[in-house]
This record gives sequence, structure tokens and C-alpha cells, in this order.
Amino acid sequence: MTIIIISIILISLFCLYGYWTNRQLDSETIILPSQNLPAALNNLKITHISDIHLRRFRIDSESFIQSIKDTHPDFIFITGDTIDRTEDLDTSLIQSVINQIAVIAPTFVIEGNHETSCGNYHKWRKLMLDSHATLLENEAITLTHNGQEFGIIGLKNEITTLEPAILDNLEHLSTVFVLAHHPELFSDYIKNFSKLSLTAIFSGHAHGGQVRLPFIGGLLSPHQGALPRYTSGCYSHPTSRTKLIVSRGLSNSRFPFRINNKPHLVSVILKRT
Repeated sequence: MTIIIISIILISLFCLYGYWTNRQLDSETIILPSQNLPAALNNLKITHISDIHLRRFRIDSESFIQSIKDTHPDFIFITGDTIDRTEDLDTSLIQSVINQIAVIAPTFVIEGNHETSCGNYHKWRKLMLDSHATLLENEAITLTHNGQEFGIIGLKNEITTLEPAILDNLEHLSTVFVLAHHPELFSDYIKNFSKLSLTAIFSGHAHGGQVRLPFIGGLLSPHQGALPRYTSGCYSHPTSRTKLIVSRGLSNSRFPFRINNKPHLVSVILKRT
């Protein structure tokens, strides 16, 4: 009987811990050194958000928005899965959430696999196009910060390249960022954009490996399977200086909870070296 009581207590504590951690935001700052960074872009701040899965979002909305404000971003990147595929877009508040984020700083959004499989993709797309954010759909844009131009590429779900004519317009830039939902395609992005000066690729999708263990990391993620390689933080590539920035995301999907894996808000600060 004692063993049963102890087991019940331990299971209850574990469930309470899981309930609590799934509602606590982990704000991480990543310092990103870059040898080719123009002086005008030194200390540029990018806040990276991914995998909101709004229907399953459990963080207090006001504190979430305040946490984004506290990062003092120059730009905000949202790398897909803003909604869950089960979401009712006729009643979804995703446009309102995106608008609240976009008030903080210029915001750029791409789709993920949940948008494309939600059954009402055109509705989601219209909500984004009518929002205060910029939806990027296999396109590249040039922005200016402190008088210095840089490029942003936004890819649709599982796309890894763009038309040569689009890439030609970016070749003169010393700093280019890519927004792409799938981190497991890191090498494909590097190969297909090899003519560009890519500083970083921003991704999500892996949900941090769902369950994270000390010294091991995530245990399982979509498209990477067991012991996934790219789940959280900053990664290097053996043939390129380009970094991969992976957000663990903010919510769950089919797997209903995270273990030792708090929702993740990433702030990237560029540093000239």
C-alpha cells in the first residue's frame, strides 16, 4: 500500500510539473557573431517565434506579448505553424494575435505544415494578408536598417530554393536571412542558396524534441525521428558559416505535452566580429 501511495504522489507531482512547465515561457538570447556583418547592422535584434499552434496555446496572452516587447526587437520572424491543423479558422483569434505582435516591430510570417494541412489554407492566407504582418511566400525582400540593406527570404512549407531570378537580386547583399519551417533541411538550404551571403536560417517544427533530457537533448521530433539533431538553439554547418536558429516552439500538437521543454521565445542579437 505504501508503494502505491508513493507512486500516486510521484505521478501527481510529475503531472503538476508538466502542467506548470507547459505554461512557462523560456526566453533565450542568442548572440550571433558574423564576420561580414556591416557596422550598421551590429546589435540588430531579431525575435524568433515559431509553432504557436494557437488552439493549443497555454501561455497567458498578456505576459506573452509583454515578453516579446521586453526583447526590444528590430524585427520579428514567425516561422510557421501559427495555427493547429484542427483549428476552426472562422473563430480563430490568430489574426488578432499576429496584429498584437506586429505592433511591436516589423513582423514577417511564413507557413508551416499545419497551415497547409488545416483544410482551409486559403482562409488562413487571407487572414495573414489582411494582418499587420508580412506574409512571405517563396519570395525575397530587401529591407533597410540604419541605412544598410539586408535581405529576407521566406519559404513555403518544405520548399528549399527559389527561382534564380529572385536570388540574383540578393547577390549584392552581405547579409541575408532565411525563414524556413523545417530545420532538418538545413543542408539543402545551404546548398541551394550557396551564391548568397546567408547569415542565418530561422526554423521551428521540431518542438524541441518534445521530451528533453540533460546532456542528450530532444528525444523525438517530426521528420527527424528519434534523437533529432536540430531541436533548439544555434547550429553550425560543416561547409558554411551560415547558422541555423531553431525555436522549440510555443505549443504542442498531436503529442499533448512537453517534458523538461518549456515554450521557447528566442532573441537573436547580431554582433560584428
